[in-house]
Amino acid sequence: MVAGLANHRRLEIIRLLMRGPSVCVNEVATACGIDQSTAVEHLHRLHEAGLITKKSQGRRVLLAPTKRAKAFIKAIDSVWSLTD
Repeated sequence: MVAGLANHRRLEIIRLLMRGPSVCVNEVATACGIDQSTAVEHLHRLHEAGLITKKSQGRRVLLAPTKRAKAFIKAIDSVWSLTD
């Protein structure tokens, strides 16, 4: 799981997905300011690590964080709040 979040962009993507309803790859790429191919690679790694779910809806693939990802981000935020 940690390897899935070893890149700052992947943390950013998980945080984006935690903000609201499921989003698609194009929305992730646009929000993060990266190419779609780069977004796909990051999302692939997050999915392999069990940190996001994918749900097909027509031609779109909707993405959402797993409970595991949410718990991990909350733990990271707790650690960072100790340093403030």
